[in-house]
Order: sequence, then structure tokens, then C-alpha cells
Amino acid sequence: MAQQMHEIDYKIFGDDMQFFEIELDPEEAVVAEAGGTMYMDDGVAMETIFGDGRPQSPGFLGSLLGAGKRLLTGESLFMTVFINKGQGKRRVAFGAPYAGEIIAIHLGDMRRNADERMQKK
Repeated sequence: MAQQMHEIDYKIFGDDMQFFEIELDPEEAVVAEAGGTMYMDDGVAMETIFGDGRPQSPGFLGSLLGAGKRLLTGESLFMTVFINKGQGKRRVAFGAPYAGEIIAIHLGDMRRNADERMQKK
């Protein structure tokens, strides 16, 4: 059974050059590309991981295949886990190097909408 996650506490700032700030509870983590990091509070630790944090395919060939997919799509081979090691809530913020709008998408809603569309077919 999948672990139930709670809703992420976040705020979006700016107009043309937006960024978003995530509030992490103690021991809560977020995975992102380190190049998009704008700032983080004391108590937030960074750990570099290979891939996106999902369990890797077994064996050397599986790892090589996963790395090849990431390179072909223009993604980094390495991601960074930002984890709150402090006692209280801590913040970490991310932004893009170019202008654009950040839109929050609630994945639970997307799943329900997809399930409803499948039931209609």
C-alpha cells in the first residue's frame, strides 16, 4: 500500500520572474534540481542523488538505461534532496532562470479527473 502524503505547504511569488517557496515540516523532503535553488533556511540539508529518487532498475544495464533516458530528455543525471533536519518548519525556494508563470497542479485532482474520464469510456 502506498504511503499517504499530505498537502505541500507552498507560496508562489512574483509576476514575470516567479519563484515558489516550500515549507518543510521536520524530516520532510523535496527533490529538485539544485540549479533552481534560490535560498533555504538553516536546518535544511542537501543530498545529491543519482536520478530522481525512484528505486533504480537492478544491475548496471538498468542504471545505464535510466541514465540514458534522462540525458535524452535534457534532464540532469543528478538531483538534490532538500530535507528539513531542524526542529521546526523550514523553507526552501526554487525559481527558473527565465520568465514564465508557475501554475500549481494538485495531482490528486488530476488522478480523480483521469479516473472519471476512464469510467465514461
